[in-house]
Amino acid sequence: MSLSDDYLFFKVENVHISDLYDWSDPRQKGKYSRPKLKRRESAPSGSLVHINEEKIALFRYGETVYAMQEKCPHLGGPLHLGDIEELPNKSLCVRCPWHSWRFSLDTGHAVLPKKDKVAITYPVKVDAEGNISLGFLEFSSDYFSGSGEF
Repeated sequence: MSLSDDYLFFKVENVHISDLYDWSDPRQKGKYSRPKLKRRESAPSGSLVHINEEKIALFRYGETVYAMQEKCPHLGGPLHLGDIEELPNKSLCVRCPWHSWRFSLDTGHAVLPKKDKVAITYPVKVDAEGNISLGFLEFSSDYFSGSGEF
């Protein structure tokens, strides 16, 4: 039994791996600049998706897709608008656009500042055609209360 056997995977509709900005592409680095709190439409970012009654930020680095809760655990900033940064140990983090807190894309733990805040991360599968699916341990309880949408 693999780890993925414990998860229910939901297909991300209308987002393909090729639609995501590739943060690993050296031709893209330095191409855009943006003020800390001002967002230009042409600037790169993650993608915001709604799955299983959750708002989730998707990021691409090469052929790997990362999924993380959309709201920063610090003060609720929009993580899908954050930049991806490579740390000295070669791990990746997302930098919140509001207060520059950084969270590991692998674990969700705050890496700067070193605090006990953790962003929820989700397992991701990308099939041979580039379709993305996200893993959840259970269906949202909203589905069973009648307030969720299928």
